[in-house]
Amino acid sequence: MSVITTIVLNEKPEEVILFLTKNELGIDLPRLDGLYNRASWAHVGDNMGLLHLVWKMRDAGFVKMDGTGIRRGPNWREPIFMVEGKYTFD
Repeated sequence: MSVITTIVLNEKPEEVILFLTKNELGIDLPRLDGLYNRASWAHVGDNMGLLHLVWKMRDAGFVKMDGTGIRRGPNWREPIFMVEGKYTFD
């Protein structure tokens, strides 16, 4: 199992989205949808639940929407699991 899959399965979706938007490129909605689809919609229920979460994070300024992409917003913060050094990336 990849580290990204482990993170999706074990962490809060808000933290996962913060992680996936840590660089300037961010992530597009179809790719985020695919990550959660392959993880049987862990912690979000379905694609509409995921979309509502993204909108909530957008409204709070954690992310911003750019077409079908999600980027780092003005209130973005480092995900807790990254601060704790919980995962290693080789």
